[in-house]
Amino acid sequence: MIFILIGSPGSGKGTQGQVLAKKLNIPHISIGDMFRDILTAGGEEASLLNEYMSQGKLVPSEFTNKIVEKTLSSDKQKNGCILDGYPRNLTQAKFLEKITRQNITIIYFNVNDDIAIKRILGRFNCAECSKIYNTYYKRPKVDNVCDECGATKFIYRQDDSEEIIRKRIEEYKKETSPLVDYYKNFNNFYSIDAGQAEEEVVLKLQALLKII
Repeated sequence: MIFILIGSPGSGKGTQGQVLAKKLNIPHISIGDMFRDILTAGGEEASLLNEYMSQGKLVPSEFTNKIVEKTLSSDKQKNGCILDGYPRNLTQAKFLEKITRQNITIIYFNVNDDIAIKRILGRFNCAECSKIYNTYYKRPKVDNVCDECGATKFIYRQDDSEEIIRKRIEEYKKETSPLVDYYKNFNNFYSIDAGQAEEEVVLKLQALLKII
């Protein structure tokens, strides 16, 4: 079975996708990770991808579809996978239906814009073990001490502003909202209140898995 995770930036779908992957023992495939791997490997595809990204353009569906098709043809995905960040539009959704015979389940992470923005703006992580924290929602139990490894150095993102994040969310809505409406007609479409605490969302997903 293929699980498709849909949600705006800050919805938590990436974090929850990793949890689901461990629970189901299937790969968690992030389109962002796939692109980063291509850039690291170099070559013609990397040059083309870098051209799109350096100009601030959306990566065309034709390019993205090709990469996803190649990834899904691997034996690693024969028992299913979790797709995070793909499909992003109707064109990609219909392409996916053509290239796979596996059943598709869609999980929509519905979250309020203000919560999503705080999650992104407040995000920081341990410099040693990379454990993720949040200024607003998930601080270390002891100030300036990592719960996981005890380190006292943290990395705070400086590249995001509220204005930029709001633009990213609006771009997501414009491109992906029609996709949500399309998938709502599927019997295996599920919506999760992703504005809850991370632990609550985990419990909701565990309950959901029992009925899928």
